[in-house]
Amino acid sequence: MRLFYINYADLSVAYGATVCIVELAKALARQGHEVTVIVPQFKRNPLPPDGFDLLTIPNRNIRFLRKVWFYLASTFWVTLWALRKRPDILYWGEMTYTITPYLVSKLTGIPYAIIAHGFAPDELRVSRWRMAIVKWCQKVYFGNASVVITVTPKIAERIHEVYGIPKEKLVPIENGVNLERFRPMDKFEARRQLGLPETGYIYIGWVGYFFPWSGVETLLEAAKKILAEFPNARFIIVGHGVWGTHLSDFAQSLGLKVHLMKPLNNAPSHSPNIPLPDPATWQVCFTGEVANELVPVFINSWDIATAPYPGGRNEKSGGSSMKIREYFGCGVPVVTTDVAGIGTRWLIGEVETERGRNGETESKVTIGERGVLTVPDDADAFAEGLLTLIRDASLREQMGKNAREFAETHCSWDEVARQTVKAFEGAIRKA
Repeated sequence: MRLFYINYADLSVAYGATVCIVELAKALARQGHEVTVIVPQFKRNPLPPDGFDLLTIPNRNIRFLRKVWFYLASTFWVTLWALRKRPDILYWGEMTYTITPYLVSKLTGIPYAIIAHGFAPDELRVSRWRMAIVKWCQKVYFGNASVVITVTPKIAERIHEVYGIPKEKLVPIENGVNLERFRPMDKFEARRQLGLPETGYIYIGWVGYFFPWSGVETLLEAAKKILAEFPNARFIIVGHGVWGTHLSDFAQSLGLKVHLMKPLNNAPSHSPNIPLPDPATWQVCFTGEVANELVPVFINSWDIATAPYPGGRNEKSGGSSMKIREYFGCGVPVVTTDVAGIGTRWLIGEVETERGRNGETESKVTIGERGVLTVPDDADAFAEGLLTLIRDASLREQMGKNAREFAETHCSWDEVARQTVKAFEGAIRKA
C-alpha cells in the first residue's frame, strides 16, 4: 500500500504525538508499505527518516500563524504531491480550524482517513463562535472521511455522539510502544548511569509533557504523605512544558525539598541532565527535558512508575497513554488512576480491590496484574496505592514481569500498523 501521512508536528522534538507518527511510519515501512510522512518545515531539522520518505512544507515562523499557514499550504502541496505519486490513501492527523483533508480528497479523488488523538470540543477553552467553527470543520472532515481512527474507544463514542458519524466508520486503535527501545535493563546499572545510589532509596517516577490534564499535582500531594512514612522515598519527574513552573512552585508550596535540573518551561537549555545530584539533598527532582535515549534509563531506574491522570476531560474522551506503555515495556509496575477515557483499567488488569481494616471493600484502591489503580483526583488514595507497592518488593517484581509480557503481546507498533492497514483496506474497498 502507498500512503501519505500528514501531520502538523515538529519531528525534531520527541513527545507523544511525534513518537506516534515516527513509530507508526517505521512499522508500516517494515511491513512493506510505501510511506511518505508530510510535516511543516521548522527551524530545527526533522529526524532523519527510517524506512519512510519525508516531505516538508515551507512554513511561516510566526507563532500564531504557523498552524493556519500549514493548513493553507498543505492544500496546495499535498494535492500536488498526491497527483504525482497517487497514494492509495491520505492519512491526516486531526486538525482544528480547517477542512483541508476534505478539500485535498476532492481535488485528487483519493480517499482519506483521519487519526483522532483526542476530541477538541472537550479540550479547547475558546469563545462560542470559535467553538462553532471547530465543530463545523470537524463535522465536515470527519463526516467525509472514509475511516476515522481513534486512539481510544471513548474518543470514538464522543465523535459519534456529537457529530452523528456512523459507528462503523469509527475504528479505535490504541497506541503502541517501541519494545526494542523500551526494554528492561538492570536497575543498578540504570542508577549508575544517572549518578544515583544503587541502594538506600525507593525511586518513584513520572515522565511526560506537562499538560494540565497530566495530574502531576496528585503525585506531588501523595509524595508528601509517602515521605512521612518512608523518608527514603525519592520522586523523579522527567519532562517539561507550559505547566512546568506551576508544578515546581506547587511542590515547594507543599514543603517538599525540590531540585531543578534545568528550566521546566519550553525555553531551550543546554544544562546537563546527568548525573543527578545526591538524593540526600532533595525529595523531588525535576529533570526538565532529557535526551530521548535517556528516557528508558530513567524509567528502568525506578521501583515504581506513575500516571496520576485526573478525571474531567480525561473521563470524557481522554487519550491512549504512551507513558504507561513505555513503563510496561521497561518492566516497571505502575500506579495510575481509574479513568475510563484513558482505558487504564484494561491496561492494569483488574484483580482485586483493597480491603479496609474492618474487612469492608475499599473501592479507592484496586490491585491489578501489572500495577495499582486508584480513584482519580485523590492524593490519599494515590498515596495508598504507592504504599501498597513500596511495602511489597516481590509484588513489584511480579507486576513488572507481567507488564513486559503484556506489552509484548498487545502494545507493539507492528500490531498497531497491522490494524491500521486493515482499516485502510476496508475504507479503500468502500471508496
